[in-house]
Amino acid sequence: MSELATKSIRLPRIGGWGESDRSVALKHKLILGVIGVMLGALLQGCTAGKQPSGEETRLANAAKDVTIPLEAGKMKNRLPDTDEVVSQGQEAFLGSCAQCHGADARGDSDIGRNMYPPAMDLTSSHVQHWSDAELFWIIQNGVRLTGMPSWKSSISDNDTWKLVRFIHKLPHLGAASAPTAVASQAQAAVSTQDKYALKIPNGLAFSEFRGYESWQVISLSHNGDKLAAILGNPVMIDAYKAGIPGNGKPFPDGAKMAKIHWNGKVNDHEPGAPTVPDTQHDVDLMLKDSKRFADSGGWGYGAFEYDAASNVFRPADLKDKPPQGNDAKCGFACHTIVKSKDYVFTDYGPR
Repeated sequence: MSELATKSIRLPRIGGWGESDRSVALKHKLILGVIGVMLGALLQGCTAGKQPSGEETRLANAAKDVTIPLEAGKMKNRLPDTDEVVSQGQEAFLGSCAQCHGADARGDSDIGRNMYPPAMDLTSSHVQHWSDAELFWIIQNGVRLTGMPSWKSSISDNDTWKLVRFIHKLPHLGAASAPTAVASQAQAAVSTQDKYALKIPNGLAFSEFRGYESWQVISLSHNGDKLAAILGNPVMIDAYKAGIPGNGKPFPDGAKMAKIHWNGKVNDHEPGAPTVPDTQHDVDLMLKDSKRFADSGGWGYGAFEYDAASNVFRPADLKDKPPQGNDAKCGFACHTIVKSKDYVFTDYGPR
């Protein structure tokens, strides 16, 4: 593709043509159609393991521009541009965005680098040219055919506006010092991470299990070098007490389980030198919703790895041990062997 052709697809921002909304929308549809045809030609024979070419990346970015609806331009950021708002936006970023875009917001993370197209550098001019309203729309709705999910169900409107303030503040940190500055701020903020802001793409949100720490213990397990406590919410506990799944009935919608794993260690100071919990390793989650998760036995699954050094959770992925798929069905395959027990391994321990 020539440089002239590349320039021809660079689009003005929404609302900048001075035409009627209808004519602008029509122009967007026509341009998007042309981009779709060009991408189709370029992507023939491509695989997800192949780095996209410069032309593909430019076309994908242009497609993002024309997918932002006209309605985005009518919204206004209702929060002031203050240090407090920006700081709160940074906390939201670290909790929900850093795993893909990196702590410095430049897309330099293991997950971000392996997305096709790669996670965008939020300090780049392409991102910074978007208005507050346009960024708000992208965060809330996501962008199809990219790795950008919709955060509407897990990040509130208020926190999204805070995120927008933080993203637009990134270039003002200085080009040379931005990565260091944001990274150092990230280290200062890890202790305040809101784990309940995390979400598995197309899957469970950590916030759906708020308060799990105080749920009743269903049972305990010891597997290799890991210890675990399996907890259940009141709906789950009541179902067990009613004889489910031994009576052949399924667990009701709303039943939830949380499995907390710890690295085990031998405590030589206690009689018998028992193996006891050391640092936390992860939290695995299950939620029964027969309609929402109809294609995985009625259960949604989620796994969140924990880093003890930084006190931060993140969604598990295929590089973890054991590897975890990054969606709501990440635990379904192994649970099929207990289909007769409504896909639940753990029995309610007598007490």
